[in-house]
Amino acid sequence: MTDIPVPDSDISNIAGRSLWQDAWLRLRRNRAAVVSAMVLVALALAGIFGPMLSQHPYDRIYPQYVRAPASLEAYPRADDIVPAFERAVTRTRVEAGEIEVDGQTVRVPISSDEPIDPRITRYIDRSDLFFNARIEALSADELSGELVASVNRVKFYFGTDANGRDVMARTFIGIRISLAIGLLASMMALVLGVTYGALAGYLGGRVDNVMMRVVDILYSLPFIFFVILLVVFFGRSFVLIFIAIGMTEWLDMARIVRGQTLTIKRQEYVEAAQAMGVSSWGILRRHVIPNTLGPVIVFVTLLVPKAILLESLLSFLGLGVQEPLTSLGMLISDGAANMRGAPWLLIFPAATLTAILFALNFLGDGLRDALDPKDR
Repeated sequence: MTDIPVPDSDISNIAGRSLWQDAWLRLRRNRAAVVSAMVLVALALAGIFGPMLSQHPYDRIYPQYVRAPASLEAYPRADDIVPAFERAVTRTRVEAGEIEVDGQTVRVPISSDEPIDPRITRYIDRSDLFFNARIEALSADELSGELVASVNRVKFYFGTDANGRDVMARTFIGIRISLAIGLLASMMALVLGVTYGALAGYLGGRVDNVMMRVVDILYSLPFIFFVILLVVFFGRSFVLIFIAIGMTEWLDMARIVRGQTLTIKRQEYVEAAQAMGVSSWGILRRHVIPNTLGPVIVFVTLLVPKAILLESLLSFLGLGVQEPLTSLGMLISDGAANMRGAPWLLIFPAATLTAILFALNFLGDGLRDALDPKDR
């Protein structure tokens, strides 16, 4: 059987694939990585748009709904409307009859020995449970009528915390803050670590020894001690947290990039670039750094959950962001303190953080397999 020759014109029309395109195809075949990416996108969208679309502001306090359990049913419950309206009517100092609840409206017949003052509706409107109070069917002598008000029905799908704030809205804000700190700290570590490690590995010799000894010295500094010093001098803030995490996590990145650079700078294409007179910065920018991106991207996907966990640890210890802002770590800390009486305060933030960490780890594993298929 003879081979059929392929015309040169057909060969020239065959489209090739780059290494990045091959990696993308391998990543798409990894179902766990694809599902994890979809989960991360969904959570990121919830963190970005969730607080804007939520029924309740994340910092609003509902004093009458402190530690309300998570429920699909609206508050106040039907059994609570009549007693609450009865207490509000008592302040008006009029005689009240039997209270009736009709959907979102509550009404009660009232009477008085003196003409009824229409300003008594203010006592009803002052309650957070009722609004739009009014007097209907007022008699000609103004001694009797019907007091009507609308019921302010609200829903807390994740319940409320010990201060009466909506846990779902605060979970959305926690997702936003935790993901932002994780991504910003990882980007900061990426820029510092890649630049520092590539320079140390490419220059080599005494410069490499001095630069890596600086890394060893910084490794010896305790992370918590470093954060406490920053908090003492600059106070608690969102920016301080990701700077503190990024300033400590770039050390691992620098070592990884340095090791990759030591291998890459001995390759033939780097030596050819040097022989052609390409500057050291040009070689680093065009050849060294791009060829280290595979392990770097994988490490970044593992660094993001580590940064989120560090932020959660700081928030759990009271060194995180300030109220009324919150993060998943702060929510978990509050939930742990109220775990016995209000378990929903711990369940929802902990489940959200677990989903983020699992998705990031699965995505990191998928990227590792896609960028280095031989390492399986």
